[in-house]
Amino acid sequence: MRIRLIHLGTLAPEALHRAYVGLAEAQGERDVPILLLAQSGAHLSLGAAQGPGAELDRSACERLRIPVVQRALGGGLVWVDPGQLNYFFIFPAAAGICRAPELFALIAPWVIAVHAYFGLKVEPREGHDFWYQGRKIGGTGAATIGHSLVLGGSFILEAQWASFVDCVAAPSADFRTWLTAALQEGLCSWSQLLDRVVEPGAVLAACPMLLQAAGYELTLPTEPTEAERYAMGQAELDDADWDQPLRRRVRAGIKLKAEAFLTEQRWPEGDWLRVWTENGAFRRVAGSAWSVGQGTRLIGLQPDSVQLGEQLREIVGKEASLWGERLLETAVWAD
Repeated sequence: MRIRLIHLGTLAPEALHRAYVGLAEAQGERDVPILLLAQSGAHLSLGAAQGPGAELDRSACERLRIPVVQRALGGGLVWVDPGQLNYFFIFPAAAGICRAPELFALIAPWVIAVHAYFGLKVEPREGHDFWYQGRKIGGTGAATIGHSLVLGGSFILEAQWASFVDCVAAPSADFRTWLTAALQEGLCSWSQLLDRVVEPGAVLAACPMLLQAAGYELTLPTEPTEAERYAMGQAELDDADWDQPLRRRVRAGIKLKAEAFLTEQRWPEGDWLRVWTENGAFRRVAGSAWSVGQGTRLIGLQPDSVQLGEQLREIVGKEASLWGERLLETAVWAD
């Protein structure tokens, strides 16, 4: 399959998202597919169906001067910074790839090969993520734009999560503390795994060879045409509307990775629960009705297990039913 490889260097946050939108809108139904590579300044990227008021702490974003961009691609809240090399595959209708999972399956061998070239053996998960030894190392999002299907992701060369944690909407400081711990445990970057920094230039240099090895034939032009540059400049992004009445993508919390969620809920009388679920079981639980030590007794239990009811009866006695209902109300198990 023929493909154009376009590298645009480092772009401002909105310019990054305008680039793939413009290239897709300018692409004819029978044009050659495009792989766009670019870096960007630090920003928060909201999925097409998300609202910033539900997902983010506006005061923190403004204090830290973190731009918020509403992207055209699906998926959840994404942190983008200069430590990542972003990629966008843009496939026109005539390529015959109509659905995001199909495009993910097509591009996954190349993404896997890029990681392997630098010593990282990753595997695809859930039809949209890449994992390394039980930890997420990359995710993707997709959408149809114009006549084209676009799928974007990034190589996370260095992890810089602090500003992301600060900007996420959080009901408590301890929620942020747990979020930091969950990200450190469940997500990883190249620099953490390789104990060295791989420069974006090294990845860029290897891309043509790895594309050819994956069965792609590189073709010209490697720079955007005049029409494409015009389309990129004219591409429109939805404004991040802080007053948009959208619910949070994950009720009362955030998705950490596939089958892992962090949520927290508070009630008017002062009761509260914080729940980290993973792989269908409680990974960590804290609440106003029990001590830290008592909360550890719930770790590893499944929501429909007999043991959960038994433990709650031992911990909170006659209020076991109430707190069992609150646990199930607060916990999230799947998208």
